[in-house]
Amino acid sequence: MISVDMQEVKDLENQLKTFAARAYPFATRKTINDAAWRAREWAQQIIGEKMVERNKWTRGSVRVAPERSQLIVERQKAVVGSTEAYLRLQEFGGIVGAKTRGAAKAIPTSYSAGQEGARPRTRLPSRLNKMSNIKLARKYNRAGSNRKQRWVMSVRAAVESGTKHVFLDMTGGRAGIFRVLGGRRGSSRGWPRGAKIKMVQDLSRHFVEVPANPWLGPACDRVTPEVIREFYRQALQYQIDRHHIFVSK
Repeated sequence: MISVDMQEVKDLENQLKTFAARAYPFATRKTINDAAWRAREWAQQIIGEKMVERNKWTRGSVRVAPERSQLIVERQKAVVGSTEAYLRLQEFGGIVGAKTRGAAKAIPTSYSAGQEGARPRTRLPSRLNKMSNIKLARKYNRAGSNRKQRWVMSVRAAVESGTKHVFLDMTGGRAGIFRVLGGRRGSSRGWPRGAKIKMVQDLSRHFVEVPANPWLGPACDRVTPEVIREFYRQALQYQIDRHHIFVSK
């Protein structure tokens, strides 16, 4: 916990305003900028703790626009935030739909990330189970075939061709892309012996609700008044030392 002697801060402030008043805005500007940079540090730490990251870009997208020129104290400001829209969505939550109107929104399952049964999923899908890398077995649409028969024929097609993924339209409005595991080739009828399927991408919904997962608000909250006062004390002291101000007590 940071403890700041407010009398010391007040004395430093009075000294600077008395003997080098023109330097005072530089102290306040540095205080504001230091607080913004500290908020950025906390924001990056929170993102690392709470989010599934594809790479370091997410944390790197958190930027600071520091005050550089304004010397009118009341107008000084620094801004901290992210350049990426998806981090705004994380902060406030919202609804995300499919890129194409009327299409389903692909939602990776926990199995796709090697976390079968986990709720919620906390990792990214493996490389083989990402939508961009999935190649589907050819689809069967024979006239007169019922849904169950189409499942069987699609899985058989995947086994015979060596394709790892297949789209299946399940009962109850559930649909998705499944990974085909095992299965013996050459079976003339029915479900391929030894074959199993695991859903890797859920295509049952046209949109998904993203709950709020704040990262910027909590980071700014950690830059407490005590932290800012310490930055202020340091900035005042720096200007006093820089201008060789000495006051005997």
